[in-house]
Amino acid sequence: MSGPSVVALGDSITAGVGDAVGPDAAHGPGWAAHLALLADSARFENLARNGARTQTVIAEQLDLALASGADLATLVIGGNDALRSDFSPADVARRLTTCVGALRGRGAAVVLATLPPIGLFELCGGRVRSVMRARIDAVNAAVRAVAARHADGSGCAPGVVVFDVAEAIRPAGLGAWYVDRVHPSPLGHRHLAVTAGRALHVALPELARLPAPPPPPPAWERAAWLAFAGVPWALRRGRDFLPGLVRAVVDDLRDDGVGRLDLELSQVSGLSGPGFPAAAPRGALLPKP
Repeated sequence: MSGPSVVALGDSITAGVGDAVGPDAAHGPGWAAHLALLADSARFENLARNGARTQTVIAEQLDLALASGADLATLVIGGNDALRSDFSPADVARRLTTCVGALRGRGAAVVLATLPPIGLFELCGGRVRSVMRARIDAVNAAVRAVAARHADGSGCAPGVVVFDVAEAIRPAGLGAWYVDRVHPSPLGHRHLAVTAGRALHVALPELARLPAPPPPPPAWERAAWLAFAGVPWALRRGRDFLPGLVRAVVDDLRDDGVGRLDLELSQVSGLSGPGFPAAAPRGALLPKP
């Protein structure tokens, strides 16, 4: 393998939850690992972990990513921020700016992603669904604002690309989702990798080049997961999230919303990580070996 070195930052989506691979997967599970395979990566390191938030990336992952000297960094984050009672779109934007500025300052190309609505809350309907969609919209506004800060006058961002998770997995239908309806399925992870590869202009990013996904679980297995894993997870998370959700629903009823969704570029300008320039010299997204 002679392609770029790749480092992955983020939460459980990038850590590979929902994916399944066999011994033929050179870099392990997860969409970023599959992207590294598509890019013929010479070196891949996955720093993502379950439950990570934007502050977790800064505290635990960013320094390791910078020390790796990777040519390409993937950063998909924000879903766990939206699930917490202290959710702040402005804080998410500031932390993303710190991460992207530091990575670009070291010369790495950066892949970001906008998130889909969280499937479990889509089943709730009503105000709960509305509030959670607004929170995810706020995260996505932050992602787009940070990427736009690195764009030139033509609107292109030669060192930062953004892809849409929802659009990436849409062709796979319901089969794109893991049983928890929060994480991509094995097929979904592979669609994310292909979409990110196309955004980076990786040559021939096709699903056929990736390890074949296993068949989806039967209905009884999905029901068992919901009973023995899904409901306990929701109860554990609810202890922190429920108070914030109640406040957000009340704000929604008052038309106060859950946070400013129209993030201006001025909110994230000049907020690169300390000691790093705002942007690296422009060049190809994937440096030639």
